[in-house]
Amino acid sequence: MTRRISRHLAVLGTLGAALLLTATTATARSGTQDRAAASAGSHASGPVGVWEGAVAIPGGEVEATMSFRSDGTLCLVAPPPGPDGGVEGAGRWVSTGQNTFSFRVTERFFDGTGATTGYLRASHSAVVHAGRFSSSGTGAFYDAGWTLLDSFTATSRMHRTSPVPTAC
Repeated sequence: MTRRISRHLAVLGTLGAALLLTATTATARSGTQDRAAASAGSHASGPVGVWEGAVAIPGGEVEATMSFRSDGTLCLVAPPPGPDGGVEGAGRWVSTGQNTFSFRVTERFFDGTGATTGYLRASHSAVVHAGRFSSSGTGAFYDAGWTLLDSFTATSRMHRTSPVPTAC
């Protein structure tokens, strides 16, 4: 069951990574500047905001929600941790061209006591078009001591639900 939960959480992390979209600037902005940029439409095809979608990995698909900031950072917003544990994830994205980007994300899985049970690292390349993006890449699961347990390929399909990022 732990491996199944880890795979589920890993998919969420991979999705989060897939949510990293092209940015028009590498300049860091405050939350107020993120909101102003979003309302002005300057990041219409970029990652700033909240994204939902599905990540497909061998053996299944997982829904996830991610928040992307104009400073190139991202975090996993949903699913929230529960009494049996959960996952927290963060990463960085970088523009690789017009409407393309790459990203890396690391997630920590934990049990109900907060103890680390494992990690996921993922790296993806994505293409953004009309408020949606698709990505493909690789991921790897590690135990709590960072011993490699499994590696895999993954794809994602995401859509923007808000142009304003949420707190991470």
